[in-house]
Amino acid sequence: MGGMEAALVCTMLKIVVTKLAPLVIKEFSSMAGVTKDLEELQNFVEDINDWLQKVGDKATRNDRSSNWLKKLKDATYDAEDLINEFHIEAEKHDVVKNAAVKYLWKKPKAFTFEYYKTAQKIKVIKKRFDAIVKQRSNYCRIANLMPVDHPGQYTGKTIGEEPQSTIVDETSVCGRDQEKNRMISELIETNGQQRIKIVSVIGLGGSGKTTLAKLVFNDSTIKNHFQDILWVHVSREFAVEKLVEKLFEAIAGDKATHLPLQRVSKTISDKLTGKKFLVILDDVWTEDRVDWERFMVHLKSGAPGSSILLTTRSRKVAEAVDSTYTYDLPYLSEEMSWKVFQQCFGIASKALDPEFEQVGKEIVNKCGGVPLAVKVLAGVLHGTKGIDEWQSIRDSNLLDVNDDEHRVFSCLWLSYFYLPHHLKPCFIHCSIFPRGYVINMRNLISQWIAHGFIRTNQLQQLEVVGIGYFDSLLKVGFLQDREEYLWGTGEVTCKMHDLVHDLVRQILQDELVFGIACTNQTKMCRYLSLTSWPGEVDKKLFDKLS
Repeated sequence: MGGMEAALVCTMLKIVVTKLAPLVIKEFSSMAGVTKDLEELQNFVEDINDWLQKVGDKATRNDRSSNWLKKLKDATYDAEDLINEFHIEAEKHDVVKNAAVKYLWKKPKAFTFEYYKTAQKIKVIKKRFDAIVKQRSNYCRIANLMPVDHPGQYTGKTIGEEPQSTIVDETSVCGRDQEKNRMISELIETNGQQRIKIVSVIGLGGSGKTTLAKLVFNDSTIKNHFQDILWVHVSREFAVEKLVEKLFEAIAGDKATHLPLQRVSKTISDKLTGKKFLVILDDVWTEDRVDWERFMVHLKSGAPGSSILLTTRSRKVAEAVDSTYTYDLPYLSEEMSWKVFQQCFGIASKALDPEFEQVGKEIVNKCGGVPLAVKVLAGVLHGTKGIDEWQSIRDSNLLDVNDDEHRVFSCLWLSYFYLPHHLKPCFIHCSIFPRGYVINMRNLISQWIAHGFIRTNQLQQLEVVGIGYFDSLLKVGFLQDREEYLWGTGEVTCKMHDLVHDLVRQILQDELVFGIACTNQTKMCRYLSLTSWPGEVDKKLFDKLS
């Protein structure tokens, strides 16, 4: 997936250009003697960025061209760090100038030295980009790519207007009514058995297992049949104690923080005693029978007829839990896949140009009937105006994959590649969150603003633009499960699908450290994520990153 790196570099180059623009006209730049250097650096960065966007996923055809791109990425990161530092120095200069000009007269040597250091750093980074630009002719020859002086010309049809940052209404789910009814029948059918019935749904990542489970969870027949219906998201990081705590939270509506396991277990038992319940365990990975038996002890107090609905990607999981009934979730038909596309795209088939419809159906058919793949590509195509771009997506060799699991991931990557450049750093930033984490929209937007990811003019508030970015990522399907707590705090939250989470961490590769085990690969680290850390954080970890 070498094209991921090219797309990431384009994103970072765009950020550098955006941050450079106001510095060129700063008085501090003139006093430091780097105005011309900043202008040349800005030209270099814009030139490379324009060219790299044109060559697209051809950017890493072999090791030599890939090494060139890595040098460019490293220089781009260093340039961003330097520009941030320069911004701080410029702000300090403005404060000193406005507060007391005499302060500058008292310490001319200190300020002159700061100017000199800053100017030297700017000149060094400019020379690095100058060398990179000169190497580009060799890169073009190595990768057999077009030179920057001959950009590809865009011609052809376009569709629609500029994409709006609104969420498509998805009040219904296409193509799963039969599966939902089948699950409900299995769950409420007791046949006089005393043991808890376990129904396992097996399917590929992104195939709609969680969506199906939600349809069952919210069905009126289920609500009338069971006295308690509990939802627990399990995920890969399985631990019996953690799962029991999540079950407690689903029952009690409160965290089990600092409560002893014995008390947690007793609360669960007391709440479920004599009740016919349904527990939905979403995204189960553990294949250990012993772990499963340890968890099931906490559910034995329920009444006969109680059931568990379990979703998993692994047949071995279904076997380990002694499933009463196992169901392989089928792929969507081509007809249903197209309906999902229309729903996510937000346009009726009659309103779609016949040529776009034909290409769209060909793209959808390459998704293999996996809803997540259809959804993310529909979201990207919604913001892609030209028929040439639609055809380019259709003809991408990334979609010509025989393996089902790799096909889904390829669709996700293709969606990332065509994601608008201003959204890419916002999406990449979400890699710092753990898998399955509930993301607070307001906090996320604040982080985007702090990192300088949101671009606006004086007429728009950063927070308002940030909400538009957030909604756009929801529209594409890179964020999902939007919830708004109207009667509580008024907060909006979302989650990221596990496969999308895998994608964003794959994009960063060794630039993200999220565990002690990774600290031997910190040379290129740009992000550090610490979650649920036991005890104090070892200072040596940060020494390795410095």
